[in-house]
Amino acid sequence: MFVPLGIMLGAAAIGLAYPLLIGLPGSEQNVIPRFASKWHVGAGAENQPSMQYLVRHQDMEFLAKLIFLEQAGDEQNVTLIIDDKKTGAHFENTLRLGQAYVFIDVPSEIKPYVHALDVTVFSVRDVVVQPQYLVVGAEWGTTFIGKFTPKLKVVQYGDTEFEFGILKTFIISYKVNDIENRFWISESLPLPVRAEYYTLDGSPDYSYDLVWLETSEPLLPS
Repeated sequence: MFVPLGIMLGAAAIGLAYPLLIGLPGSEQNVIPRFASKWHVGAGAENQPSMQYLVRHQDMEFLAKLIFLEQAGDEQNVTLIIDDKKTGAHFENTLRLGQAYVFIDVPSEIKPYVHALDVTVFSVRDVVVQPQYLVVGAEWGTTFIGKFTPKLKVVQYGDTEFEFGILKTFIISYKVNDIENRFWISESLPLPVRAEYYTLDGSPDYSYDLVWLETSEPLLPS
């Protein structure tokens, strides 16, 4: 059988290069980074998912359900349902998210909860300011923690178990000294699905976890 010389040379080049590719971003997933999917804040919002989080911040512990509705220009309409685990308070409001995913015209009675969401679930908007590659090893830029400027990096990809089932997720993390802060991304969801953050002395700062999920479209396999 005749094999064209160009194919033989191409195969040889790949064979020689393969050992050099091991350990580079994307090698765990067998994908070249520039061909990988990207994630940005708001990804998949057009599928109108409903996402309920358990949020722990300072002395607060509450359930926050975000029901993504239609988009209106640069704004995203959402229904926010709050159930306070400590006081039993319940609130339900339809709100608007601006282009930067900042809540607009928040009623005074839910401002403490919206502030807590701003510095937990929605804080990702401050560190992921442009679409980023979903490949293990990819760097997502630099964050600023006091005098420290650690780099955000995709460190893991795989199945992650939640109360409602299993999602394919990417873990993005950064370290300050020996303290690691992490959040989990699912490719087709508009916000992170889990996070664990600590202060500079290692004390818990905040955490949140997706405890319920419903989508109008099947999630893309990550």
